[in-house]
Amino acid sequence: MFKDGKLTFKDDKPNEETAKNERFWNILIVDDDPGIHEVSKLALSGFEFERKRCRFISAYSAQEAKGIIEETPNIALALIDVVMETDNAGLDLVNYIRNELENKLIRIILRTGQPGQAPEEKVIHDYDINDYKGKSELTTQKLYTSVLTSLRTYRDMVAIERNRQGLKKIIASSSSIEKISSLEIFLSAVLEQLGALLHLTDYETNEDIPSFIAAIIGDRCFQIAGSGRFKNVTKEVFTEEANKEIRPLVMNAIASGDELYHDGHYILHRPSQLDYSGFVLYMELEEELDEMDKDLIRLFFDKATVAYENAALTEELEASQREIIFTISEIAEQRSNETGQHVKRVALYSQLLAKAYGLSEIEVNNIYVAAPMHDIGKMAIPDNILKKPGKLSDEEMDVMKTHASIGFEMLKSSKRDILKMSAIIAEGHHEKYDGSGYPKGLVGDDIPVHARIVALADVFDALGSRRVYKERWETDKILEFIKQERGKHFDPKIVDLFFENIDEILQIHNNNLD
Repeated sequence: MFKDGKLTFKDDKPNEETAKNERFWNILIVDDDPGIHEVSKLALSGFEFERKRCRFISAYSAQEAKGIIEETPNIALALIDVVMETDNAGLDLVNYIRNELENKLIRIILRTGQPGQAPEEKVIHDYDINDYKGKSELTTQKLYTSVLTSLRTYRDMVAIERNRQGLKKIIASSSSIEKISSLEIFLSAVLEQLGALLHLTDYETNEDIPSFIAAIIGDRCFQIAGSGRFKNVTKEVFTEEANKEIRPLVMNAIASGDELYHDGHYILHRPSQLDYSGFVLYMELEEELDEMDKDLIRLFFDKATVAYENAALTEELEASQREIIFTISEIAEQRSNETGQHVKRVALYSQLLAKAYGLSEIEVNNIYVAAPMHDIGKMAIPDNILKKPGKLSDEEMDVMKTHASIGFEMLKSSKRDILKMSAIIAEGHHEKYDGSGYPKGLVGDDIPVHARIVALADVFDALGSRRVYKERWETDKILEFIKQERGKHFDPKIVDLFFENIDEILQIHNNNLD
């Protein structure tokens, strides 16, 4: 037989159990002569390429072939007669495949018993085919050569197409690669492309090889990214019944400290600088990879683990920053006898409204952290004004109003996006949509959107909370006030979004009571 480019002979046929698990190249034979089908199948009966034999599908007219191609997405090669139910039936079929179905992957070899009917030069020029042969010149050896060349090309084109699709995923996730969630998507996409690049993908089923990257904590394995049957695993790998046999192999690889290949299981281990025992890369392979392919996998795995550790450290740093900001915000609120729950509720209301407004995911996350800093400037207001139980005089109110500008001055010099947003919110959350607010008297959309969002969130929560200078308002009264201030104090669009999400807003309040 012809195997991986070498002509050999094999008399025995695969037994029933082997055939059941065998993978194939789908080859479509389109010819109105039953004899051609039989001769073609006989000539290619021993053909094997990349450990896969041929599965032949027969069509006896161009019309029948159309239905088969529509229902069978992974046909690698079509051997098509030119003259069938019409003189140009084969050519019309090629046009249908390439232009109507837009299938550019399937390899097409046109065969004709009447070369003069469709001149070779014109056919090759006008139609997207891969070979054009007279039936009389297609000896067994030439047919082997043509089929082998076509399948090699099909394999490579499928790999290119899969890599192109995967590149879209990689590009989409790479813009926020410092986030763990984005990194997991990124690494899953790269795992898929790695399988295609190394020709490990099943071209018949279009399935990726089973593989995953996981963090090891003690004797537990937490998946970070996966492909094939591991693509949707979101918990501990070893808890899956089908994966229990993997556990001792992974543990052995960790114990050895490096690399293991055993009975189709390929495992790489790398130690971690974080609170993990390390990372593992697991792949199910039909045969051991050559050293060049292993080098590529090792390089990818090393870069992946470094990227994951960097992302984890970034998230830990951001978590610390959030904790510090919330703590400082609570201190500022407590100076005026307000509670830490107030800043938490304002943060959650603002996050919800920012998402409803259509702001980006980054802005939504940032406003959650920045909103609590809205009253940071009150730290500079004297206690006799800040904690006065009665109404403030005009002079005292003028001093109180300076907290907006003071907050901005405190934060404006930072280069961090969160603190930049905090400065904008601190300065602008007392501006009013109709221009009657302070400190600048801005009107409408001149007020930064983040400040407009926090303005509504802050007033809603402040009116529903007891202060030294007032009692708590009832919810119905607060909601009526907000409706009345639509287009005056508050941005009309944000008011509308507030009421569209009122059930969730009230739930936030009830879940975070003082």
